[in-house]
Amino acid sequence: MGLKGDLSTMGLEDILQWLAVGKKSGILELKGFLHTKRVSFQDGKITSVWSSDPREYLGQYLLAFNRITEEQLREALATQEDENQLLGRILVNRQLVTEVEIRRIVQLKVEESIFDTFLWPMGTFEFHDGQPPLQKSMLLTLDVTGIVLEGARRMDEWKRIRKVIKGGDAVLAAIPEAIADRLPLSPEDADMLSRLDSYKTIDQLVIEMRVPEFKANKLLFDLFEKGMVNILEPGGKLGDHSSLQLQRARQLVEKQKLEEAQGELRQLLQEQPKLQEATRMLQVVEHLLQENAIDERLVPELAVTIEDLMQAQLGPNEAFLATRVNAVWSIHDIISISPFPQDECLAIFSKLLKRGILKVQKQSGGSQPEFGR
Repeated sequence: MGLKGDLSTMGLEDILQWLAVGKKSGILELKGFLHTKRVSFQDGKITSVWSSDPREYLGQYLLAFNRITEEQLREALATQEDENQLLGRILVNRQLVTEVEIRRIVQLKVEESIFDTFLWPMGTFEFHDGQPPLQKSMLLTLDVTGIVLEGARRMDEWKRIRKVIKGGDAVLAAIPEAIADRLPLSPEDADMLSRLDSYKTIDQLVIEMRVPEFKANKLLFDLFEKGMVNILEPGGKLGDHSSLQLQRARQLVEKQKLEEAQGELRQLLQEQPKLQEATRMLQVVEHLLQENAIDERLVPELAVTIEDLMQAQLGPNEAFLATRVNAVWSIHDIISISPFPQDECLAIFSKLLKRGILKVQKQSGGSQPEFGR
């Protein structure tokens, strides 16, 4: 039998324990504010997780651990499209990583994906009893008890963190004198401290470091408690995915009521112009409304100097994509290594082309491709 409901009435901890005790087999579908996840169970054990969040793809974890380069990931993903093999198998065959490393990182990826769901402010769930996994994946056998205990611990830790660091728009700065007194530093602390420039927000650091939101916040919170960083801006001005208007806009997009969603988002951005989630969603909606058919095979180039690019006031996601433009990779190549959804990437490329920041190479036939045809 199936089970469905709202995470506010039946928490994820209770759901997981019910599935474990009952030794259930099937798929638990979790729909959150921005993303959907599907957790596969076999006899009450977790075997795999699928997520719609590109930040949780295996390739992003391998990049975060510096196990492969962006170029190696791009080439492996191209092979995956042609041969329909698992990404991990392709990388192992190319001797870029070992089987042991892949299995360890896949397990970490699965665990982090579930832990992230514990921090969702809202969401729904539905268990599809007896349904097999929908995609090829490396299967694991993870006990629910440890997942639940760690998830509950992170929920408590997240509440402590949010009392000090109130949102992803927070800005922190390193304190050199305090750092000098605590040398040598752990590699993670040293890496984080080297990136603090008194301007970057936590949202930007999460993108730059390709780490889960919880990990970045926990690292900074611990550094703050050790007296090694100052909080210049506590954040929280952008909310924590709690805007009812943003929820409504998301529902309108899902129902393809794009003009209504556009109006909702524009009104919201008049009140909160720095709300990144609304800005990203509006980019996607406007892209869909304009029906711009960008040929992903096109190769973008910078149409401005590096100096002008730095002064272009790009958002974190826009800057990420713009800095991957090298006149060699196609739009498809860049999207494949991006930690953002495809629709969002296409909307950003559309915007950068229209602003004249990017241009595209001529097609082999000699005719300039029409943007937006």
